[in-house]
Amino acid sequence: MTVCNDFSTQLDGRVKTLHPNIHGGILARRDQKHHIEALSTHGIGTFDVVVVNLYPFYDKVTSSGGIEFEDGIENIDIGGPAMIRAA
Repeated sequence: MTVCNDFSTQLDGRVKTLHPNIHGGILARRDQKHHIEALSTHGIGTFDVVVVNLYPFYDKVTSSGGIEFEDGIENIDIGGPAMIRAA
């Protein structure tokens, strides 16, 4: 993601994809001239395909023996579902 947003992964991996350079490139409507102009102004590219590998939250919390609350929190994916919804 550093290639797309000029930032390295932040906060132990919690912040990777929640950035205008990524979501702008996904959400922009290519048939809207002002969207394309805004992308160009900010140097944002578009995405033809969005592929997301979600965290295995269900598998982790239902594994035999369960997991600690803190480990469950670490497996809640925010950016992945946001990109899917944007696409």
